[in-house]
This record gives sequence, C-alpha cells and structure tokens, in this order.
Amino acid sequence: MHLLVALLLVVQAPPSLRGGQQPRPDNKPLEKSAAYAFVDKEFIFTLEMVKPGVPVFNFVSTSEKEFSLLAKQVRLTFENRKVPGRFFLVDTGNPKEPMIVPSVHMRPKSSFGVRLQGDFGDEKEFWGATVTVGDEDFKLAPMTSFEFENLVLKVNRLNLASPDINDDWRVLQLENLGSRVPAAPSQRSRWGGGPG
Repeated sequence: MHLLVALLLVVQAPPSLRGGQQPRPDNKPLEKSAAYAFVDKEFIFTLEMVKPGVPVFNFVSTSEKEFSLLAKQVRLTFENRKVPGRFFLVDTGNPKEPMIVPSVHMRPKSSFGVRLQGDFGDEKEFWGATVTVGDEDFKLAPMTSFEFENLVLKVNRLNLASPDINDDWRVLQLENLGSRVPAAPSQRSRWGGGPG
C-alpha cells in the first residue's frame, strides 16, 4: 500500500489540537505534544491525538518479517500515569461500526492506521509513547504540528514496493527519529516475529 489514509486524515485535525503550526523555536525539546513518531529504515510509528482522548496509531513496516502487535503494547504516558491501549478500532467504512480487535498484523512492506482505544480521558496531549514489537521497545519522539505534517507528506511518498528503501530515504530526506531499546521481559510479545 502506497498511501497512509489514516495519516492523511490526522493532518486535517483542528489546529487547536495540533499544537500550533510553526517549527520549534530554537529546536527546544518538547515536554509534551499531541503528536509523536518513531522513524528508522525498518519501522515508522506515529501516534496523534486527533480529538481529546482519541489517539490514531499508524505504522509502516519495511521489514521482511511479519509481526503481531497487541493494542496493550502501545503505551501512552501522561503527566502522572502510563496507559496501555486496550483495543484497536479498524475503519470499516461505517464510522458507527468499526471493527474492534486486540491486535493487528504488521505484514512485510505494509502500512496501516487504526484508532487506539484505552483509558485516555479527554487528554489533548501526552508526555511520551512507547510501542513494543517483538523484544524491542520503540520510544516515539514528540513533534510539533509542523514537523508532523512534514513527516506525513514524506511518509506518504514512500514506495513500499521499492527494491531499495535507501533510495526513497535519500530522495525524501527522511531521518531517524526516536529510539529503540531491548524491551523489559514483561513487555515482550509472546508472538514476537514471524507469521502469527
């Protein structure tokens, strides 16, 4: 799939929820944001609050492996609590009847977007986000609205069928964002990698 429909939808979220439209002044680090992302040549993850308490989660996988991802392995950090997802809500074309699933498959060279359901209250921003895939934790970095929109435009131009993703990276000037570290044993997916 070449386009990330969910990423395009979140670009249309109201500016009041998106934290302004300008680049960061003096590259000061953000403490909290409505938008977070992880980017490397194997995975791209984004999380954005499109309405109070309603995060949208997107992934792009250029991996040759298939991974299962549980909703509870997508965790948001608020000022005084960490909240795991409970379910993913998959768009069925009828906004009143989304498909509710506890996990999704991240297939090789694919992209997908879902709503994340959990106890997020009416929060508009969060302080951190972590996604566990297999035996690694992916720490997403906070972004301004301007940075997020620029990333969305680049990601939507990725050709997942390309024989060499490095070419796309060079042309689109994508850069690594966030970090990946070994996951705590309690967070590791029992499904790990490979077909699920």
